[in-house]
Amino acid sequence: MKKLTRLVLAGLFAVSCGLTNIYAVDTLEDAIKREADYIVQRAPSDSILAVVNIKSDSLKLSEYVLERMPDHLISNRKGITLVARDKVDLIQQELDFQYSGEVSDDTMVSIGQKTGAQIIVTGAISDSGNTYTFSVKLLNVQTAAILGSHSTKVQHDDVMQSYLPNSHVAQNNRTHAAQKQQKKDNTVMDIKNALGIFSNGFYLGYLGSLNSPIGISIGLINRNAAIFLDNEFCPPNFRGYEISEDAHYKGNTIISSSDSGNAPAFYTDSQEKTAFRWNAILGANFKIIESFLWLNAGVGVEYKEDYKLYAMSSPYSESVSVWVKNSIDIQDKFKFAVSAGAYVKLWYFYLQGKYMYVIGDEIDFSTYGLNHLSLGLGYVWKKE
Repeated sequence: MKKLTRLVLAGLFAVSCGLTNIYAVDTLEDAIKREADYIVQRAPSDSILAVVNIKSDSLKLSEYVLERMPDHLISNRKGITLVARDKVDLIQQELDFQYSGEVSDDTMVSIGQKTGAQIIVTGAISDSGNTYTFSVKLLNVQTAAILGSHSTKVQHDDVMQSYLPNSHVAQNNRTHAAQKQQKKDNTVMDIKNALGIFSNGFYLGYLGSLNSPIGISIGLINRNAAIFLDNEFCPPNFRGYEISEDAHYKGNTIISSSDSGNAPAFYTDSQEKTAFRWNAILGANFKIIESFLWLNAGVGVEYKEDYKLYAMSSPYSESVSVWVKNSIDIQDKFKFAVSAGAYVKLWYFYLQGKYMYVIGDEIDFSTYGLNHLSLGLGYVWKKE
């Protein structure tokens, strides 16, 4: 019974070792050592051995394996002697074959005879799905009999990538990595689309201030910046009073064009004002947090036509209140303006705030300058 148990355990151990060898995926260095161990195991003691070639798609890879293999073979305890590499090189030149090429059994026997080797070793590294296979074969020079063959799976790591960048395995791995990255990018894009976070689009919305309560803001946005055009408008409120057609004021002076045959009218300033106001600002938003927060700055012009309410009286008519507009000089109505503010995007909507200063205007501190503060709300469309 004990003997049977030992046999079963030994069998399980052998099977496990075999499965480990089947499914193990080694680094190139570990695979070279594993195959060298197999060569030592299969070669007779005190034999003379020559490693002839390693077939692969890369001459540099073949030469690397041929350089590393002796380091593992000479450490054996079976007295195996290796034929010097330079001696094999001479035979290579004589027979005109490459270390990375195919070598027939007859050529191997010929090499063995010329080098005095009793055992010839040849090998190959080839694609095998998502890994590589490193295989070796031992040949008896005297009998031309195959003493054994063995193979090991080799992983696609940085070393193999450097030697075989265009191999099927490398291409598969690159394709897999690209597909994985694309899947990740698609997931990120789906999340961004759901949250309204995207790199290109345009927006449209309302914009207004105490000075100009009616306005519109339009813009184009990308990942890092945006350009916009803001227009604000304020219609005058004449409250039913007439507008003087024959007079205008400049400063505190009334300039009248009344008929010279009549006595001039007399105007009394009531300090009441109204105005037609329109401004246009062209500017840019600069990204602080992508698809969330931008700072904006712009320059533009403001057109403003002021009206003052005057009480007008004359010897020939009753006293009436009329609106008198400001200077008729066009340069007095146009002024340059600058603005600065912030733009916050929430999902597919945005909030905008900016402060506009008209160059040459005095700030009304009674409102703390709030009449120059514009606020906006709008919607952002994704640009496909």
